Amino acid sequence: MIRSTAVAAAVCALLALTGCGSNDEDTKPKSTPILPTSQAPATSAGTSPGKAAGVNAPLDTGVSKSTGMEVSILSVEDVNSRYGPVTVFTFQLVNTGTEVFQGYNWPTPTLVYGAAGSPAEHTMSISEHYGDGVQGAIPPGSRQTVKHAYKVTKDKLNPAVVTAGSVLWQGDFSTFQR
Repeated sequence: MIRSTAVAAAVCALLALTGCGSNDEDTKPKSTPILPTSQAPATSAGTSPGKAAGVNAPLDTGVSKSTGMEVSILSVEDVNSRYGPVTVFTFQLVNTGTEVFQGYNWPTPTLVYGAAGSPAEHTMSISEHYGDGVQGAIPPGSRQTVKHAYKVTKDKLNPAVVTAGSVLWQGDFSTFQR
């Protein structure tokens, strides 16, 4: 009986010294300090803090959620086409996966521009290769460049949103330079 009392007293003393096994620091929520804009971490060229997840800046490479294809915008140019002035976006698709990408899976990108969010008319021109889409398939490790034209001048593309399937770009395309 003396031995049990001594063990119980030792356990109580140990619990008292350790605060009954709790660690107040572990129960406090961890937080990250919010930095003022002037102290915010630097971001890569063409991006800005505060963008939604999954929304790329004009110079960023996006990754399709459904196919895993990497997609980037190589150029944005004012062109006087057979159908009048248009802005031509040149996209590059890179198959970094292990499956063949079938060309029919490439969606026609959309372009919305200006403060009102006006949709730009997609212009097809077979002779100028605008809107042809992906030709054939893109095997793993390969790439293909496609062009799409829109009935709007480049100077009106601030702000603008370009959507190609699950890949989105947002920003100022009026001064786009790579």
